Amino acid sequence: MLSLAARHLAVGPGCRVRRSEPAFPILAFHRVNDEQDPFFPSLPTRVFERWIDYIARAYQVLTVEELVTRMGRDALPRNALAITFDDGYRDTLTHAAPILAKRRLAATVFLTTGFIGTAQISWFDRLALAFKLTTAVAYAAPWGETLSLVTVGDRLRALDRTYAHLKSIPDDACRQTLDGLLEALGVTDRKFFKNAMLSWDDVHALAGLGFSLGGHTVNHPILSRVGPKRARDEIVGCRAILESVCGQAPRAFAYPNGKPADYTSTVTRLVREAGFACAVTTQFGVNGRDTSPYELRRGGPWEHDLPMFALKLAWYRASGPS
Repeated sequence: MLSLAARHLAVGPGCRVRRSEPAFPILAFHRVNDEQDPFFPSLPTRVFERWIDYIARAYQVLTVEELVTRMGRDALPRNALAITFDDGYRDTLTHAAPILAKRRLAATVFLTTGFIGTAQISWFDRLALAFKLTTAVAYAAPWGETLSLVTVGDRLRALDRTYAHLKSIPDDACRQTLDGLLEALGVTDRKFFKNAMLSWDDVHALAGLGFSLGGHTVNHPILSRVGPKRARDEIVGCRAILESVCGQAPRAFAYPNGKPADYTSTVTRLVREAGFACAVTTQFGVNGRDTSPYELRRGGPWEHDLPMFALKLAWYRASGPS
């Protein structure tokens, strides 16, 4: 049951928070499973299901693409919301999709095409695995500091700091530094990630369930950390692969990492020129008729407690685009 305050703020009949114009949030998910692995954080399936039950009652769920179309017509529903998944983890199909399909809710899955149906995984997952499995008790960080790896907490802190460092440097330097780190930590085998990512059969299954498929590059580089030619190859290549395999060109794109420093005006132009109708960031906020369709905001409350989740989600909508 929702608390009295949450019911007052929830959208729908009797709502006490009104906006002068419609605005819609976009929720972004990565992993939904019950592994409880701190090195690979995920949303528990039961929590996801409770959230979706509430969203199905209180919101009109439409895909990002449909909401952008309606935004262009100045015809946004007042209680609209979009659901998205990034990267192409297989638990999107095995854990999240059945919950959404049961309630006939659509979502957009942003796919990193180089990971689908191959043995490839993201560099940040390889890094997390190395910190999880290494037998080293300390390591020399790329910035010159020696970090402890004795406890799980030590390893998670070292992982976070290393991840932040690697994201801040050019992509070529990131991958070269990563190779050295994995060698030093003694964890270079990718076999632990068998079936972690979607196959192309899985992608077709998601499409059959009514999910829309979006682009998320070929290899998941941070696009502001590569040159214009590489950025174009990642954007155009991703779209071409999805169109070739799935028979339909994707209309939506997600910038890897998606913070303001992670894409540029050149990148945004390349996304538009590639034929995408919209693009999502990970900048927090909601979207209205004046939001650029190529800088859509995503984010939401992440409290597992349903009343607090509902309360915050309603409040974010009421606050409107920033």
